[in-house]
Amino acid sequence: MKGLTLREIGVLALLWAIGLFLRIPVLAAPALSGDIASDLDLSTAQTGALTMLPVVVLALAAPFAALLVTRLGIGRTIAIGLVLGSVLSAARGWAPSAFAILAASMGMGLGIVLFQTALPSAVKSWLPARAALGSAVYLNGMMVGELAGAGLTLPVILPLVDGDWRRAFLIWSLPAILIAGLALFPRDQSDPVPPGPWRPDWRQTLTWELGLWLAVSIAVFFSINAYMKTMLDAHGSGPKLATLLLVYNFTPLLASFSLLWWGKALIGHRGPVVVTGVAGVVGMAGFALAPNTLGFAFALLAGFSATVQLILIMSLPPIVASGTAVARLTGGITLIGYACAFMLPMIGGVLAEVYDRVSLLFAPTVLCAVILLFVGARFGQYASLDNVAE
Repeated sequence: MKGLTLREIGVLALLWAIGLFLRIPVLAAPALSGDIASDLDLSTAQTGALTMLPVVVLALAAPFAALLVTRLGIGRTIAIGLVLGSVLSAARGWAPSAFAILAASMGMGLGIVLFQTALPSAVKSWLPARAALGSAVYLNGMMVGELAGAGLTLPVILPLVDGDWRRAFLIWSLPAILIAGLALFPRDQSDPVPPGPWRPDWRQTLTWELGLWLAVSIAVFFSINAYMKTMLDAHGSGPKLATLLLVYNFTPLLASFSLLWWGKALIGHRGPVVVTGVAGVVGMAGFALAPNTLGFAFALLAGFSATVQLILIMSLPPIVASGTAVARLTGGITLIGYACAFMLPMIGGVLAEVYDRVSLLFAPTVLCAVILLFVGARFGQYASLDNVAE
């Protein structure tokens, strides 16, 4: 990070702050879910939807977000997304019913997908000479946001508002308004690009390859989180759940800081994406099959590897594409990745229930990775998409 100008440091700080709010509003909800369910009389499915609905919206709305990037510009799209996400995140605290809070959660997800899709274009435009560093920084912000939303809501934010979950949503939402205003200030440093197509290029092999690998990384991380209690109970290690959850959910932060130092050597190459994908599914399979300490070590390997892979994938669009192709590629891989990642754990849950074998919980994700490894993966550097047909 030597030789950074004052402007570059400011832009990196802004990117990091924007990255925080990719996850804080989403992961604050599970921490507050008990109080919310009690006050609004939510069912178990509705309580889970508080977290999953924004993820579904994020997947489905990603191509639409790419349209706004190409039509409104990067800074405006980020600002609109932050304001929309912040206002509707806070609005969850004033929801009088299950329908209202779920509707607000969906709207919040739409705001998040706007600035998530625009961020790779911002990296390319605001820091064209340091795109890899810019990507690593905003994704580090995202990982810190994950830890903050999940880990600080109960011990820090809730006591500040006298245990009122409604005001807790407001406290987490307010800083995003200020950040939205700051997002309008950076000026493009790359060559101007005329408006072009916004739809993802579904004929582009790279869109599918990265999207499916992204699905694997997300499914590995969230499947282990979702089914950790089930797996530990099956191995007779249920009392160790709290400890493993804490350590496991710290691995993304460790992975993101690692890539701040070593990302330059890894980002832009297919090999690290494939290797971390394989390591993630090996860790997942090991956690399912190995008991106690060895199984815990496999889980930590999976969490670390899946996060590194996610960062490598989401860092690629500003490296291999330019102009409107950055937003198009981002929208495409986000749609494929999050949609498939939502389905893989669900299919695993059905298989485990039908065949009464908890080891099948992770089978669909492992199978997807094996297919990618032998069908679509080739080692080497990713080809540039700068000249992709517009």
